[in-house]
Amino acid sequence: MQITKMKWIAAIVPAICIGLFEFARHKFLHVISMDWGNVLVAVLTGIIFILFSHGIFALMENLYGKLQQEKQETAVLQERYRIARNLHDSIAQSLFFMNVKIMEIEAAWKNQQEPLSAINELREAIRFADTELRQHIFALQTVALDDNINLITAIQNHLRQYEAQTGAKIDFIITCDNEIPFSAYERKQLFHIFQELLFNIRKHAAATQVIVSLSENNEAFTMTIADNGKGFVAADNLRQKQSFGYKMLEQDIRSIGASLTLTSIPGTGTTVTVTKTKKRSYRHDH
Repeated sequence: MQITKMKWIAAIVPAICIGLFEFARHKFLHVISMDWGNVLVAVLTGIIFILFSHGIFALMENLYGKLQQEKQETAVLQERYRIARNLHDSIAQSLFFMNVKIMEIEAAWKNQQEPLSAINELREAIRFADTELRQHIFALQTVALDDNINLITAIQNHLRQYEAQTGAKIDFIITCDNEIPFSAYERKQLFHIFQELLFNIRKHAAATQVIVSLSENNEAFTMTIADNGKGFVAADNLRQKQSFGYKMLEQDIRSIGASLTLTSIPGTGTTVTVTKTKKRSYRHDH
């Protein structure tokens, strides 16, 4: 039932029922005493209130169920888009590169030339694709295991996997409570942001050291990720909004009302800070 109809029912039905009962009571006053009439009015009012409340709560439960379903469907679509983009950025490009190298090996073989260089590049591309695929699978498993994730534990596990696969030195600094004071959706989005930042360090920075720090004060929670990689001209990069996974990053950050600051100098490294203001109450408008 639509809310508009419920509003009209709430306004009209109780008045009609009580009015009809009062009419009947006065019409047959010799049958129903005043005291019993008052009792029956109270009973009738209670019955109407119970029935109406039941309808209202049933409507609310139905709307809440639809909202939860829409949220889940939206989350699935977001994950599909994220996976498609990551696969395109890494696996698809690696496969294209491998195909090119195979053609170079075939051409060298036909021309009786030494294809060792192309073979080495092909081997490196296969290794890279295998590592990237494992990373994507791990990222999906990390989120899929528990929708209500513990942000610190999820980041620790992800960093441990990243360190094992890349050999980079990882420093994880925690100066906040173990329970991050945000909703499950906000924590999940913060983890997605962290994954995206780390993925781009791995893909573009060639860093040998990554420092991740989580801190908070009375007003905000801050996540900082710094690397000693190649760096880039940050202002130009932000204007282009293409590299650094900016589109998805911006969407995730906007969805939880956070902010991002980036500092980078070519040859020195990059530092990204994500700040999420604390609120007394949290709601997910998604």
